[in-house]
Amino acid sequence: MARSYPRLFLTCLVAVGLGGGVASAAWAQSEAPAPASQAQPHNEGLGFKGIGARIGFVDPEDASGTLVLGGHVDAGTFVHNVHLMPYVEYWSTGAEAGTVHVDRSDFTVALDVDVDFPMAGQRITPYLGGGLGVHFLSVDTNAPGETNNDDTKAGLNIQGGLRNQLMPNVSLFGEARYSFVSDANSFRLLGGFTYNFIY
Repeated sequence: MARSYPRLFLTCLVAVGLGGGVASAAWAQSEAPAPASQAQPHNEGLGFKGIGARIGFVDPEDASGTLVLGGHVDAGTFVHNVHLMPYVEYWSTGAEAGTVHVDRSDFTVALDVDVDFPMAGQRITPYLGGGLGVHFLSVDTNAPGETNNDDTKAGLNIQGGLRNQLMPNVSLFGEARYSFVSDANSFRLLGGFTYNFIY
């Protein structure tokens, strides 16, 4: 049965939003406001503001789910609470049946724009965003009638997540994202950290 990726993404995005609301309410009731030493850094403007890594699960169209790894740069803000986040990600998956194999991979270079929705006195910040990317896709197979193929395609993605500012220069995040790429759509659940430089 074909998978409904947009429906799956929207379901997960709603779950992330509801989970974030519940978590934020619980946090507000059980914790005092974050001390100044752990508030989000006021490090606004464009520039090389930080660097981080990410790991997660990707469910590609017409391929098995697998691990995705990546890294990102915090390029700062060009409007208050609107962040630029360039990143790279890579995944590879394969299937075998006897002596026949099909291996697929995707190396992505992309730029996201994320809009924060900060809550007063809280370390947790929900965000929504989207971006554009270039996907370097590869198929390696020895299946009869099939050929190896390398292709480069543009993609559009939308995402939502939660960021937890653990310390003034360290944050953790969890994110759900859906990427629209011709014949290579994918759904991703990601987590990672960002280390910010405080000037």
